[in-house]
Amino acid sequence: MNVAVIGLGKMGLLHAGILNSLKDVNLIAITEKEKLISNYIKSSLDNVKVYEDYEKMFESENIDLAYITTPVSTHVPIALACINNKISFFMEKPISGNFNETKKLCSELKKSNIQHYVGFNRRFIDTFVKVKSLLDLKVLGQIDTVKSTMYAANVFSKPKGWRSNKKISGGGVLLDFGSHVIDLLHWYFGDIKDVSAKIRSIYSEDVEDEAEVQFNFVNNIKGSLSTSWSKKGYRLPEITLEINGDNGQIIVNEDCIKIALKKLVPGLEKQEDTIYKQTFCTGVPIDIGGADYTKEDIHVISAFTNNKQSLVNVFEASKVQSVIHYAYESVKSNSFLKVKYIE
Repeated sequence: MNVAVIGLGKMGLLHAGILNSLKDVNLIAITEKEKLISNYIKSSLDNVKVYEDYEKMFESENIDLAYITTPVSTHVPIALACINNKISFFMEKPISGNFNETKKLCSELKKSNIQHYVGFNRRFIDTFVKVKSLLDLKVLGQIDTVKSTMYAANVFSKPKGWRSNKKISGGGVLLDFGSHVIDLLHWYFGDIKDVSAKIRSIYSEDVEDEAEVQFNFVNNIKGSLSTSWSKKGYRLPEITLEINGDNGQIIVNEDCIKIALKKLVPGLEKQEDTIYKQTFCTGVPIDIGGADYTKEDIHVISAFTNNKQSLVNVFEASKVQSVIHYAYESVKSNSFLKVKYIE
């Protein structure tokens, strides 16, 4: 299958490296406007054509699947061009910083038969996958509450680049980090009924650096999210979920799972246990930025090859966009707002 990558920033380089090493995947073309990067690609990958304009690339190349790894404000316009050219696509999260753009993309995709995928790589981290299976076994019984955090030590002065420009990024840490957590929570617990949020800018002028969110799920689970990219003590971005049910508690992050049960249930050997990922994780053929990215790309390629939609397609990812949209709106009203998902 022929694959192209649009945008060679951090994520574009990562996916291009993975795709170029996977069996039965031909990385045939790249779109990149920065001359320094495009010249390097031309000199190092003779079999890959480099374009400055993705529309021209679409016209000139026989592309099966395009990876959209550009700044957020360009995601939907490029995806719409993919639809017009009948090219399936993968886009990095979030879909957009503009809720109406997300609605338009969903509407156009309903008229199309192309495949579409969104990059929520945390669904491919072994610990989070394992906890999903434990929740499906109902080891905690009836779930009551979930407390979630995502922190990183990234921003401690006025930031530069497109992520701090709301016109390009669409938002700050709630949209960037929060979307990962909200996707996991949807995967685990289903739809969210209503949401309330508070945000704060510390170093950034145009976007928020911290966010605190409360939400109620349709199934009456109560949840919270605290996220910041200005939290000291975190070498890498880290998600922690604390899940409480009538039979105990599970705490999970990228490295381990802590289980404390009131009563032992089938499928587990101990009432209290700490399970490290090294005891059950699976390997990958290449690891550039983390095994989860490789597993994500393998999943996308497999889904495309077998003509199946991804674990996370645009319609599924639009649920995250809906929750974040109403979270931002709730800041203005200082109250809980009902979440209206895109139909």
